[in-house]
Amino acid sequence: MQSVKTAGSNEIFLVDNDFSVLIDMFKTKLPLVQAAGGLVRNKKGKMLFIFRKNKWDLPKGKVDKGETLENGAMREVEEETGVKKLKLISFAGMTYHVFRRNNQYRLKETYWFHMTTNFSGKLKPEAQEDITKAEWKGPTKMAKALENSYGNIKYLLDHLNIA
Repeated sequence: MQSVKTAGSNEIFLVDNDFSVLIDMFKTKLPLVQAAGGLVRNKKGKMLFIFRKNKWDLPKGKVDKGETLENGAMREVEEETGVKKLKLISFAGMTYHVFRRNNQYRLKETYWFHMTTNFSGKLKPEAQEDITKAEWKGPTKMAKALENSYGNIKYLLDHLNIA
């Protein structure tokens, strides 16, 4: 059984008893973009966030051809934030969202990985990717950031009992 729930003018949530049916349908209708990103914690236990297009997000990006998901995730975190010395811990989960580029809708399938770092240098948001801030956030600031974030980020962190 499929249904559509709208949460506002910019969000639609699709619900089905069999999630794979929905994803398979989208994959046949829209070009698929594979991406990977990180749920990165520093030695103080704070999580790395980026601010892009007026929303708090997690660092992620398109995986290059021939690149593993894990390497793509670590590369994207470093490129978008300047964080080095990343250690990949484990797979965290996947999210999907539809976006529009060049007047064409696409389906982004994002693989998320738990990571840690001992990096203590200055964060460098990647301006070329419209990232204006990169910040470490503890529980209180993370909760505040999630008030102005994307539904799939909130879902992921809630599902992992991080938010």
